[in-house]
Amino acid sequence: MWRRRMQELARGAGRPHEALFAPVLFGVAAQIEAIAPEAMAVDATRLRKNVGELARMLGTGVLFCSAPGQAEIDAIAAAGAEPDPAALARCPGLAASVEAVRQWQVDTSEPVIVAALNGPATLVAAWRDAGGEGDADALYERAGRGLGALARVFGEAGVHVLQWHETRYPEAAEVEAWKGALGTAGNVARFHRMAPLLVIDAPVVPAWPAQVLACPAADQPRGGSRPHGRAWPTDPGAWPAAGLAAPASASPADSRYLTTLAEVPVDRPIAALAADFERIRGG
Repeated sequence: MWRRRMQELARGAGRPHEALFAPVLFGVAAQIEAIAPEAMAVDATRLRKNVGELARMLGTGVLFCSAPGQAEIDAIAAAGAEPDPAALARCPGLAASVEAVRQWQVDTSEPVIVAALNGPATLVAAWRDAGGEGDADALYERAGRGLGALARVFGEAGVHVLQWHETRYPEAAEVEAWKGALGTAGNVARFHRMAPLLVIDAPVVPAWPAQVLACPAADQPRGGSRPHGRAWPTDPGAWPAAGLAAPASASPADSRYLTTLAEVPVDRPIAALAADFERIRGG
């Protein structure tokens, strides 16, 4: 059911329904084997087992194969102007995520598999901080092609939802270039029937681009009347009490996906996280 609904969301189709609760839970799953999140992220078997076990414990039905991090920033930067999807899929930190997705395909419970990555504005800012050169149009075109290549990699592996996380809203002079990058990557995601979602962790969001599906926080503009998502705080302690048990009328119209502004802190104890889930479910 949820996989079909996410495919409908990718097309902006289907009837309104309760939102799929999909907080970004990745590195925290490493607690299950008491290993470092960095070690789990490069080991496909451990990634598959730990993330899958955490989802079972919390009853989410959602599996994150990746969280926004340095891996895709470095991989896309190294790929050059014409990124090769096959080469990207072999990069450290990405290869394990892709393999875990393939292994999850045999899961008869049919979980929704999500890839969370940095957005183009965050990529461009990181490249500039590292001394990268080029005008805005060139840098955003490179980011769009790189994210598009990654979208193809994850789409072919079997991911159902692709969400990009931005740590800033672009400067006014760069908004059109940013939209172009999102359009390039979003089109690839839709081709593979993945819902392309955008989360912006910034205090001011003037407008949401039409190229992707908006996931605004409570204090951000919704982004039109199209089907969309929402974003809760990264800290589970700040999630609203009984938030998932609230009546549908309390939520913005046609909100079909609920995630977090960024990855849930990896040091959040799993026992505390389980209590968080029980609280928001009205337990």
